[in-house]
Amino acid sequence: MNYFELFDLPIGFKIDTIKLRQAFMDIQRASHPDKFAQASPEEQELALEKSALANKGFSILSHPEKVLPYVLEILGLIESEEKYALSPDFLMEMMELNEAWMDANDEAEKQKVIQQVKHIQNDIFKPLKAPLEAADIHLVSQEELLQIKEYYYKKKYLDRILADFRY
Repeated sequence: MNYFELFDLPIGFKIDTIKLRQAFMDIQRASHPDKFAQASPEEQELALEKSALANKGFSILSHPEKVLPYVLEILGLIESEEKYALSPDFLMEMMELNEAWMDANDEAEKQKVIQQVKHIQNDIFKPLKAPLEAADIHLVSQEELLQIKEYYYKKKYLDRILADFRY
């Protein structure tokens, strides 16, 4: 069972947070330890496991940045420690941005580089906006899913660059 099934939600990149919260609260109420005080140890353990599973699932599905890789993993498009090969052109562009950052002499030049990274992030998001906002994965084509996988790894790379630039 995946977390979408646990919360009775369609698999998708955009989560109905109201339904998610309601399903989470229903599970937590149903598996609360007080309800199992007189139950067998096995039933208590199952309730505790379901509550823990709901906590973990809620933690993932309530954070959009965690939903994208989780959906791709469910679909078998990525693996947890996958070494995805980004295009040489993209990597060359990233190398140039890193060099521009290192060569920046003042805050204005650094902000210019940061804006370039944000512009790239926006450019790679735009063509995938509709499939990334689909509430049901069945509305997304296989080709779009592969493009979303590429987007995920590029976004991850760009996010890491921005984090490095800010410190």
